Amino acid sequence: MTTSIKLLGAAVSLTFLAGCASTFQASYDHDSANDFSKYQSFAWISKNPMKVGNNVGPVNPLLEPRIMSALENALVAKGYEYVIQPEAADFVLSFTVGSREEISVSSYPSMSAGYSVAYPRQWGWGGAYYGVGTETRVREYTEGMLAVDIFDVEERRPVWHGVATKRISESDREEIEATVKAAVDAILAGFPPN
Repeated sequence: MTTSIKLLGAAVSLTFLAGCASTFQASYDHDSANDFSKYQSFAWISKNPMKVGNNVGPVNPLLEPRIMSALENALVAKGYEYVIQPEAADFVLSFTVGSREEISVSSYPSMSAGYSVAYPRQWGWGGAYYGVGTETRVREYTEGMLAVDIFDVEERRPVWHGVATKRISESDREEIEATVKAAVDAILAGFPPN
């Protein structure tokens, strides 16, 4: 009996932790008149395709090559050929990184209860007490963002935009390559559009 209770407790804990795990939220936009089926090759829009959003402090110089590598690998896995010269590609891409500090405020009712033991001069042992109030928690966190823009080379115009955002945890900072790959996978799940 106690083993099944322990297993049930472990299952509930794992389910709760999985529900709390933050994943990237991705969104996409594209030119619906564009024929994405014609694309076979891609290149970078420039030698340094990374843009940095406003109000972002110093950016790790290793971030740009990591994102470039993750995007190249993901697009090649989708069947596109990487070419070095932008003029020889069907589409080119650039990306923007950003972050912002956010504050989360949560309020919920709380209740306290207890028993008071007192020996007043009068009769009595004290009594139970109950309290109802509100507990408020304020949390600061960093929201990270990666946006990818794809441009048609022949027509020289943007045709697709994807963005992924996520609350950045300490483990995300420690496992930066896995975080970058997860962001790229979330974004490119919408490319090419259906």
